[in-house]
Amino acid sequence: MNKIAKITGWILGLLGLVLGGWCLASGDATNTAPVDVLLRFTYILFIAAVVILLGLAVIKSAANDPKGLVKALIFIVIAAALVIGVYFVSAGSPAINVKTQPSAQWLKITDTVMLLTAILGIGAVCAIIFGVIRNAINSK
Repeated sequence: MNKIAKITGWILGLLGLVLGGWCLASGDATNTAPVDVLLRFTYILFIAAVVILLGLAVIKSAANDPKGLVKALIFIVIAAALVIGVYFVSAGSPAINVKTQPSAQWLKITDTVMLLTAILGIGAVCAIIFGVIRNAINSK
């Protein structure tokens, strides 16, 4: 299972580097097509990473412990509820300093991804802090 995660990570990372390099090399003030491709590809990579992560979690929990499968499915339901909730809260505000505005749907998706990134980043920092505190208390 760990091998599958490593291979998936390498593939997603290499695809991101190649497309990112292409967009940086070919984009300029008059040609914004590479930036549009990069944004769409970023959404695809984000969705692929989430689906792969959730799929691997379900497969691993089903293989190790059937009770863990229920926990994994509860986690998936909570994650889906978080994404749906953040989507409905997202404003979809117009982009600043952009002559041609993307569609309202793309603006809403962009705001959703930005809010999810902030929420998950704050959650990760809190998990690290509480983990260090717990380890300090348990090691005494």
